[in-house]
Amino acid sequence: MKRLIKSLPVLLCLVLTLVSCSTVKESEVYYPHTSEQSAALENWKMTTLIAKGDGENSRPEPYVIENLDKADKVVINNGRLVLPVTEGKVELYNLLLGEEYSWKALGDNGVVVKEGSFTVSPEPPRNLYVDGITNVRDLGGWEMADGSRVNQELIYRSARLSENETGEIILTEKGRETLKALGIKSEIDLRTVNDNENGGLLESPMGEGTQYFSIPFEAGGGYLQKNLSSFPALFKVLGDAENYPLLFHCSIGTDRTGAVSFVLLSLLSVSEDNIYRDYLFSNFGYIEGIRRKSAIDDYLLYAERYSGETLKERVYSMLVENGVEKSDIENFISIMTDNDYLFVGE
Repeated sequence: MKRLIKSLPVLLCLVLTLVSCSTVKESEVYYPHTSEQSAALENWKMTTLIAKGDGENSRPEPYVIENLDKADKVVINNGRLVLPVTEGKVELYNLLLGEEYSWKALGDNGVVVKEGSFTVSPEPPRNLYVDGITNVRDLGGWEMADGSRVNQELIYRSARLSENETGEIILTEKGRETLKALGIKSEIDLRTVNDNENGGLLESPMGEGTQYFSIPFEAGGGYLQKNLSSFPALFKVLGDAENYPLLFHCSIGTDRTGAVSFVLLSLLSVSEDNIYRDYLFSNFGYIEGIRRKSAIDDYLLYAERYSGETLKERVYSMLVENGVEKSDIENFISIMTDNDYLFVGE
């Protein structure tokens, strides 16, 4: 298996349009979550009282560098990224959790007119702004049982990139550029094929260079139990480092995507509380309805049927008993936890 090498810990999305946001002071901790998102993460049992799934509220707050009227560009982390200044500011999205960034604003002849640094809060999830789609976040960043954290930049979850049945692409060109900047090499589409839910897609809306894997999961409740036969094919993709970074989704990125996320986070020994947090965060996306904790309750209860002292062990047993190769599971865990498997950024 080919290893992925550690990259510059930065992924920035420059937004040149004015948005309503709070400006963060220089040289301090930057908190990407909105106040509502933070409140829900602090007490996940209150999430459905805060977020109703009736609008696009899943995006993070940007880090804003402003008052740059005398600058032409901003250089991030010693020149690893150079961004143009527009209307006296730049806005940065999709930063890595827990990472430190430094920047310099340069004017005529490269003169430094302003500089600063900040550290991103380590609190997951790493929710993302990808224009045209909703409910996007990194599966990494969550704390594991040993106190370390799941690798970021490798697996992303989201809502659909194209309309159901028609296949019309809803991912915008700006959104496509963001996904390309994330380095995504593979798209896993969990939508069904026999009823044309996936719109008859044969290739990814991200375009050339992105592998498209159609692995249908049935809808209609019991998303984990009724789709166990699809997990062997899914883990054939997840067990191959050549497919990373990757993105998986169903229609709204909540139910079937949530069942898969439950399995993956369980294998990575993420706590039950944080599995609830990850699942319920979808209520901030435009999912046209509310999702409650009962789905995760159901999955936890179902996993009790299988042998093992921990949730990780029980989910592992469940997968193996339903045809998933142990080597694929072990490869997935290694990719998501070892420092040798980190994305090489562009």
